[in-house]
Amino acid sequence: MDMARVQFKKGRRCRCRFSFLFLAITVYIAGLTATLGAQDLPGAKDTPDIFSSSDLLAGTGAGLIRIKKNGDKTALWQEGRVTAMAKTASGWFFLSSKGVIFSADLKKFENRSAGLPQKTIKLVVSEDPLSTQLVKETVNLTAFAADPSQENRLVASTGSEVFFSETSGRTWISLGSPSASGGIKAAAFGPSSQNAKNNSVWVSTAIKGVFTRDLDAKNGWVSASSGLPPIMGSNYEEVSGFAYSASLPWRGLYAATTFTGQIFQWDSSAMKFMPRFSANKDFSSIEAFNISSKSGAYALSDGIITRLTFQNDGKLSAVQLKPGTDILAARLKNALADGDPGVNCLALLSGEQKLNEEPLIFNESWQLSSVAGAKPESGAALSKAEQRKIAANGKHGLYLQTGFFIDAASRAKYFSFMQEKNLDAIVLDLKDDSGKLRFAPRDPLLLAMASPGTLLDLDSFVAEAKTRGIYLIARIVVFKDEALYRWKDSALAVRSTQNGTPWQGVKKDGQLIQEYWVDPYSPLVWQYNTAIAREAISRGFDEIQFDYIRFPTDGENLKFIRFPAQEPDMTQEAALESFLRYARSRLDAPLSIDIYGANGWYRSGSRTGQNAELLAEYVDVICPMFYPSHFEQEFQAQAPAELRPFRIYKLGTLRNYHIARGKALIRPWVQAFFLNVSYDRQYYNETYVVNEVRGVLEGINQGFTFWNNSGRYDDIPRL
Repeated sequence: MDMARVQFKKGRRCRCRFSFLFLAITVYIAGLTATLGAQDLPGAKDTPDIFSSSDLLAGTGAGLIRIKKNGDKTALWQEGRVTAMAKTASGWFFLSSKGVIFSADLKKFENRSAGLPQKTIKLVVSEDPLSTQLVKETVNLTAFAADPSQENRLVASTGSEVFFSETSGRTWISLGSPSASGGIKAAAFGPSSQNAKNNSVWVSTAIKGVFTRDLDAKNGWVSASSGLPPIMGSNYEEVSGFAYSASLPWRGLYAATTFTGQIFQWDSSAMKFMPRFSANKDFSSIEAFNISSKSGAYALSDGIITRLTFQNDGKLSAVQLKPGTDILAARLKNALADGDPGVNCLALLSGEQKLNEEPLIFNESWQLSSVAGAKPESGAALSKAEQRKIAANGKHGLYLQTGFFIDAASRAKYFSFMQEKNLDAIVLDLKDDSGKLRFAPRDPLLLAMASPGTLLDLDSFVAEAKTRGIYLIARIVVFKDEALYRWKDSALAVRSTQNGTPWQGVKKDGQLIQEYWVDPYSPLVWQYNTAIAREAISRGFDEIQFDYIRFPTDGENLKFIRFPAQEPDMTQEAALESFLRYARSRLDAPLSIDIYGANGWYRSGSRTGQNAELLAEYVDVICPMFYPSHFEQEFQAQAPAELRPFRIYKLGTLRNYHIARGKALIRPWVQAFFLNVSYDRQYYNETYVVNEVRGVLEGINQGFTFWNNSGRYDDIPRL
């Protein structure tokens, strides 16, 4: 078969409608029985009254609201984003962009973040002259839990550190980090062994599994991943959350995996997790399930509220409640019609909600109110963010160096090729890997700072591309920039702590790595790259793509890097967040970013600063480089090994969409090149690329872009 002529249909967008919901404080279940459809499950039409008769407490991007049964909405707290909630006998705790917030009565609110770390964000307040302001904010909190046996004991975490309070949040102390890989996803209290005097703290990490700490024994963090599904080597599938109950029949600690649809119960005598439920799918979204003594056990499973019950054999069975889900989604949609940025967490309240009542809480409930890239209903008013995502969704393109479009014959060849392959987008360098500007700028800042390369007649190129209906994406290589590195005697270069000279990576043999990095903390670097993007938009480009939006990762001398513009308490993640806040506020077009494949597969931005979960707040598209050649060669290489590219792209796009909470489209780079590694030597051919495309289409299916740096695209299929 001529695999280059295998055809694919563009219209398959059903996967982007999958509902992948999380719940951060308790454990979430998804997946359900792979063999039964939601409408056919027993009890599917049995919709409990709680979905229609309960008041709703919703944490949104704009604050906390209460939605009455009659649809009336009351704003309770509007000082920041609310991402998760928990209820104790004394009142409510909320995770927010302002830290931990407490309320005894949902009328008065108190910040209880003393002792939690802060981050420094650098805001540009003036362009000419360039001036900035430093703002302290509470570090993004990823998990929270209250001890059900001692409600004054709380645990909260950032992505890399765990904090404990035994004063109901009035003061916090650090428990350190259980793993250097970071990516902390969930926290809980529960028994770790039969001999424990009090409940231990439990946390899950994105790569190294679950850890527990007995606070009475003071013995530090102990790995507790036995029984959980491994990914590869010492890596484990992420546990999305925990649920603990002291009451029968649910007595015990439970954990659910985010991406494989499994639930486990901790066996303190065997000191391992025992399987209780499996969706039996290659991908199924489980974030958390909630055990309520009043309402029973429910979950959000593939976007559908699910009731869980024990079977006689100790395993769990699940029934999807589609009507109840639709009722909740409709109520939220009606309440958020004024442009509220979506629901992050949700509680179902009965009446006035007495303090001793235990509500049904669904954290990570964003998909009940929004889906990135989904087409709106006819006549619906669209926010700018929705307009940008609709414009960027479903694009299929290829990357080409600018030089291929300077020559008229080459330009005609590639335009014809794109028409033949049914491609509708081009990613083109406007600032390339060397930092050279590839067009003649008009902006005064660019005229003063830019180093020109061979120039493209931008206006004629854009005009011709537009007549062909091609979506134009301007690639801007941001922090790896040799031209800017050398500008004004390397004023913007990263420096060496050893001698103060511009830093450059060194290989093991002492040879210099030919990469040149400018300071990611520098507002002038941000301003320069944003000015390029702004001019690209004004001259006809549809989207801006920031590449190398990360920190250096290579070199035996990485520990000797100094960043001159770094402020106290300003982390790598805060630097990228500060840059994207600045760029987002000044660019009225879709923004995309390129990230490492591993940062799309795992919830961790270690080494690079590329925390997809955080960056999705500011961009419209995330483009992970899921190149099979760049992963460990045994990764996803189980039999049949030739389907490894399919697995990586299908599971990778689904995982990345989930990690980003649906806030950004996932448009991966597709490997259309051979690399001299063991897997490629055996398997790379046209079928390899076809399988990658199949993986995207059967995964999240929001678009993809082929990459071959040499412009050779003989291996790609016709779409």
